[in-house]
Amino acid sequence: MRPEADPVPRLTEVVTRRLAADPTVTPSVARTVLRALGGAENDDRAAEFDDAGIFLRAIRVRGFRGIGPQAELQLPPGPGLTLVVGRNGSGKSSFAEAAELVFTGGNRRWDGRSAAWREGWRNLHDGATARIEVELLTTGSKPQLTIAKEWAADADLPEATWTEQHPPGEPTEFDLDRWAGRLELYRPFLSYSELGALVDGKPSDLFDALHQLLGLDELTVAQERIRMRRLELERAVRDSRQERLELLEALETVADDRAVRVTSLLRPAQPDLAAVGREVIGTFDDPAGPAGLRAIVRLTLPTAAEVAEVATRLAECGTALTEGTTADAEADLRVLDLLRKARDHHAARGACPCPVCGRGDLDEAWARATDASIATLAARVDALTTARTELSDALRAARSLPDLVPPELDFDPRNPPSVDTSAVRRAWADWAALTSADYTADLPDRLRGAHARLVDELDLVQQGTRKELDRLDEVWTPLVPRIVSWLEGAREVAARAAELRTVKKAEDWLKSATAGLRGERMTPLETTARWVWQTLRQQSNVELGAIRLQGNAGTARRVLLDVTVDDVDGAALGVMSQGELHALGLSLFLPRATVEESPFRFVMIDDPVQAMDPAKVDGLARVLAAVAWTRQVVVFTHDERLAEAVRRMQLDATVLEVQRRDRSIVEVRVSSDPVRRYLDDARALVRTPQLPQAIADELVATCCRSAVEAASLGRARRTLLADGMNHREVERHIDAAQSTRAKVALAVMGVGGKVDDLNKHLVAREGKWVVEALRDATAGAHVPIGRGMRELITETERFVAWLAR
Repeated sequence: MRPEADPVPRLTEVVTRRLAADPTVTPSVARTVLRALGGAENDDRAAEFDDAGIFLRAIRVRGFRGIGPQAELQLPPGPGLTLVVGRNGSGKSSFAEAAELVFTGGNRRWDGRSAAWREGWRNLHDGATARIEVELLTTGSKPQLTIAKEWAADADLPEATWTEQHPPGEPTEFDLDRWAGRLELYRPFLSYSELGALVDGKPSDLFDALHQLLGLDELTVAQERIRMRRLELERAVRDSRQERLELLEALETVADDRAVRVTSLLRPAQPDLAAVGREVIGTFDDPAGPAGLRAIVRLTLPTAAEVAEVATRLAECGTALTEGTTADAEADLRVLDLLRKARDHHAARGACPCPVCGRGDLDEAWARATDASIATLAARVDALTTARTELSDALRAARSLPDLVPPELDFDPRNPPSVDTSAVRRAWADWAALTSADYTADLPDRLRGAHARLVDELDLVQQGTRKELDRLDEVWTPLVPRIVSWLEGAREVAARAAELRTVKKAEDWLKSATAGLRGERMTPLETTARWVWQTLRQQSNVELGAIRLQGNAGTARRVLLDVTVDDVDGAALGVMSQGELHALGLSLFLPRATVEESPFRFVMIDDPVQAMDPAKVDGLARVLAAVAWTRQVVVFTHDERLAEAVRRMQLDATVLEVQRRDRSIVEVRVSSDPVRRYLDDARALVRTPQLPQAIADELVATCCRSAVEAASLGRARRTLLADGMNHREVERHIDAAQSTRAKVALAVMGVGGKVDDLNKHLVAREGKWVVEALRDATAGAHVPIGRGMRELITETERFVAWLAR
């Protein structure tokens, strides 16, 4: 049992301490890092995973791949090594693929291949009701767990009913979200196709898998958040710069003073945004701008009919005044005016001397006489007085028609140059001058003429103004919203400039901190990987050094494997054989799959022996046996060398043999060593009465001979390897031993022994019975021998027992 480790501090705590300890970190940078990290921790996550200590108990398969009627692979549910052996096509890999499919919903062996690899997923002989069921044993209050996938007869591969069940509870829908994260992080399955892909696949895939396994995925998410914010801010800067350049290009083609002014303001790399804003806003209020021009268009004048009516009235009143004005009437008006003033003086003062001549009194009698005179004179000059009053009213009406020159016309006629208001302003000034003119006989005609000229001039300038507005609508006006939009974005960019600087510093700091934490947490995994490689490599000249993760989120990412070949540095992929690459892949897989935090206490490896030379097979057996002390290790292989190495090195293992009969009937049985299997088969043949005697005798003798050969090769490997001979040399000598007697000679006499001296050596070592047992086991398949088959089995068993000593 491993000692309880101290609880691993949360990444937020680790990062907070490092931020506080770094004197170069400003408060704004620290806030940016922690905010991003807090967001990463608060992201939506998969449901909590509460199962742990998961072991495999059984895999039951029906109608899937090479398995027709239901077959069951029972596994010891606990730490230990289990080898599932069988020839190619026996159905053993169907168990492995079925388990992977029921856990993950996919199969790495099919990934990236054509649809034909998935089309044959149903068994050809009995695939109508396909079902996969994996029985698990877990820790906790509900230790039994079953995960199953079942397909209807017409369903495609993705259309399965996927359930999980804690007996005796009812099955429920498989919660993929709950399982997916753990299966990705601590994936316990390794197929042959993945062995090479772990090393020579996409460099970023292995990086991401290891980085996530180190528990740094929150840092990756935080770093990605900061990176995306930096890219967003930088993109805004680039877009603003590019839009400014495009605006400059468009403005330079516009012949307008406003465009010229805005162009000069936009030309610097860092434009004065306030000045640009004032200039753009000014285009709306500028009298020479569109608003001022539209005000000119809105100017109106009295109609010709209104002016004609006032002029006619003036003329009529003037004629009436002329006709009513005579010398007598004028004298009467003067006397009348004098009398009225004297009467007003009397009313104010009362009786008094005449203020003009000083003679006579202005008394009541005078007042009565004067009132009578005033009445008489007023009646006589009434026509003239009325004419004058009406003329005065007509003049007021005429003077109310014109107005001062409107401010809409009061701007520099040079801007815009196409709208010249000087003529209309002069005409309007002439028209306005009529407000102070006295009545003359020509006033009505002057009024009509000034109005006519003003109407013509205003119409002309309004026509030009409309044309100018049309021109601005085509070139300048569409640019104004673009300038305003750019200005808003540029102001935002300027406001975010400090944030961009902070984000860049935060990103750099987090990259450095992540690399440091990554190195610290990678050390134990690297140690395990190097131990696995050291054990596996067995006579390889390649030495594995440091394993380093290079890169960060958003950049090129890869795992650097430092190797040396005979103490000379080299590149891993360039110097390793296929078998060495597979061994390296296994070295990277096992530390990932067996970390203490994984809820899966099993690993399932399919065909790891391929491309490995004999020495590495021995190393593989040792590695698997060591891992099996704390994990359930299930290995599928058609290569007998791994099982042979396990037996020879006396490593604890359960060996299960998968056999396939006609119509995809698959059977699993506990396998003993080959010698015992051959002898068991021989006894079964003896007990089979249906076989003709001659055929039975031939088959029994063949099994006995095979048992002798297997025992001889086992002893030869054990003895020669113990003497220090390397695996390649051992296999060369074994391959050279073609006959049964040659194999026995190699086992008991060694490399220098001769087959011709075998009998003499056997008699000297053990006695005559050994020679006779070997003779009968060798010849019994071809010629009759002098003993029964049961006795031959007994003697063969005695012979192989002697070889095993």
